Amino acid sequence: MKEDKIIIITMILNFIVAVFKLIAGICFAFSTLIADSIQSFIDFVTDITCLIANKIGRRRANKTYPFGYGQVYAVANLFTGALLFLIGVFIVYQLFYFEGEVNPNPALFAVMFVLIAIKSITVFLLQHFGKHFKSEVMIESSKESFADLASTCVVLVISVLVLIMRYFNLNINVDKIGSLGIAIYVFYISIKMIIYNIKEILTNTEENEEINEDIKKELEKIKQIDLKQLRIIKMSTYYSVFVKVKVDEKISIKQYIGLEKKIKKNLKSKNRAIRFIDIEPV
Repeated sequence: MKEDKIIIITMILNFIVAVFKLIAGICFAFSTLIADSIQSFIDFVTDITCLIANKIGRRRANKTYPFGYGQVYAVANLFTGALLFLIGVFIVYQLFYFEGEVNPNPALFAVMFVLIAIKSITVFLLQHFGKHFKSEVMIESSKESFADLASTCVVLVISVLVLIMRYFNLNINVDKIGSLGIAIYVFYISIKMIIYNIKEILTNTEENEEINEDIKKELEKIKQIDLKQLRIIKMSTYYSVFVKVKVDEKISIKQYIGLEKKIKKNLKSKNRAIRFIDIEPV
């Protein structure tokens, strides 16, 4: 699918950014940049989990999972949140034990601008195609990538501040302060992700007016079918829809099956957030 291809492209870009940040951080003895590289690696891991979750989440409902596999997105995000928390612990560790003093120079600033450019492209791809495909997974991933972009811009500002501090002979370790700031930010994001996705796993029934209206309008077009009951289950970033309808007794089984296929096709094309539709005649 095209959606998967975009995720793979952004995954590769995130990996390139993370590796370059790590190498540059070590080469320039830049503690904050090393910490930021770890956050970029999380973006890379998030893309992998999104890709796997997309593959599993598309499976149809069955007897074992009557509401489909949509909860896999919440499980994947919960895993990412837990991993992010551990990364925060590692950032704090390297903050105290990483030896080195950053020496800002034109080469470092050139690397930073290149990284910001690549990260900006990643954010654009995820936001643009996320809206195009109406993909909640890509839109959520774009938010994480934007946070990483903002973090990289902060690292650039810190490198400028280090240069200014040296020029004025001020004995303030801005690099360590920057690393601590990134660690606090990582802890905040990870805890937020963990709490949100635990709630998503425990509670998933939701009223969605947009989907409600789409279903009602679609069924109103077909005179032989009347809506009797509608239930929407939120499965992380996607929805499973369960509809009970009254069918005109005059239409044949073949005609009904054709109408059901048409309804499902039209609803999924209208709203990509709908992953599974079950229509039951009563």
